[in-house]
Amino acid sequence: MKSRIWIFAVLTALAGCSGGTTGNDAGPTPNGDGGPGTDSGPGTDTGPGTDTGPSTGHDTGPATGGFHCTTGTLFSGHPNFDADPGVHATEGDPLLGIEGHPLGWRELAFSGTHVATIVGEEVWSTDLSAASPVVHRVAGLDSASQSLVAGPCATARFANLQDIEASSDGNLFVMDQTGNAILRITHPFDAATCTVEFWAGTSANTTDITPDSPPNVGHTNGPGASAQFSLPGRMAIDSSGNLYVWDQFNSEIRRVANDASHTVSDFAPATAGGQDWIIDGMTVMGGSVYGYAHDTAGDVFLDGWTISSGTLSEVFRGRADLFGWDSSDSLAMGGVVNDGTDLVVYFKGGIYTVTLAGAITQIAGDADAAATIEFGSGYDETMSHSASTLQLPTQSQFSTAGANSWLDFDGAGHLYFVGQVADPYVERIDCTL
Repeated sequence: MKSRIWIFAVLTALAGCSGGTTGNDAGPTPNGDGGPGTDSGPGTDTGPGTDTGPSTGHDTGPATGGFHCTTGTLFSGHPNFDADPGVHATEGDPLLGIEGHPLGWRELAFSGTHVATIVGEEVWSTDLSAASPVVHRVAGLDSASQSLVAGPCATARFANLQDIEASSDGNLFVMDQTGNAILRITHPFDAATCTVEFWAGTSANTTDITPDSPPNVGHTNGPGASAQFSLPGRMAIDSSGNLYVWDQFNSEIRRVANDASHTVSDFAPATAGGQDWIIDGMTVMGGSVYGYAHDTAGDVFLDGWTISSGTLSEVFRGRADLFGWDSSDSLAMGGVVNDGTDLVVYFKGGIYTVTLAGAITQIAGDADAAATIEFGSGYDETMSHSASTLQLPTQSQFSTAGANSWLDFDGAGHLYFVGQVADPYVERIDCTL
């Protein structure tokens, strides 16, 4: 087991090259998360081929077939300010933050009028229905000594949050990678009743957690309280509240059932042709789980597994030339969501729709600016721009090794791009479903 932990540490250092999901994150600029898969928000999935409900990035969206995007506007953060790593927003700061102190947005989860995100060892939220939205800390507190502590949100603690999902009943699920745990947050937007509870994996309060000595490492199925993971990296949720977890060092996608025992089982292998996959994003649509991934051989692919049978279907597989780059170009991945009919992915400065037949169409991002190290001269990141002229950062622009970008939908057809440059920021892209 120590050899795997050593490999984990090496991958953390190399994450900036691979874009993989590894590493500890003690602050708002993470040391490893291969990118989004923000399959969050309520939805309704009535079975294979039928997918209804608001378009919120998982198992949702009207089955209308495709959409187009018009403009992009800065939603939060200040991409042109250079904050020191580890600087956090303050409780009650404006949504855009103040100079040098934006919220360290990563994954998003939409629930009703709220949007939640994970920031190192903390969970934050914003009520978008407020006249002047501000940010609030929901649970957790960054500290030098990482811990897993359940209970009232005010005293709950996390070690290294890597993903967040919202269930249709208004609760949140968070994945703690270093803690090898899935936890549920009930009543997340009511400070008086907000509670963190262990759901699957590590199920006891644990202190002094470090990346080189994570607790409860293993591969054990069964009731959630006795299950084991090995540094899970990505997560998706279906409309019934079942979770699908990429268990990184077990090279498996595991299912956590929404039953009385939160039963954990193997769902599908995350490996092929002798190559373990690095899953950069997961989403659920039309009765299937989709994984957007790459491997160390330089291939990028998008696959789906039928929930009822686990049958694998390939959407696309290839190299960077799939997105109009040279086949020898490096990969820069970043998330997958869906509109109920098509999938939406980020790649190397652009956002693309992908049909289930594998047809790829760019819908946002300026291809001419995609290779720039910084935003181009004369480009004002704080202003609205047409979708085709948005400058979205490429892998070379990310300020922290392994930090990437994330995508999500809200319930009104807005597509959110989360980027980590000198400061984290969120771009809201208006789209027509």
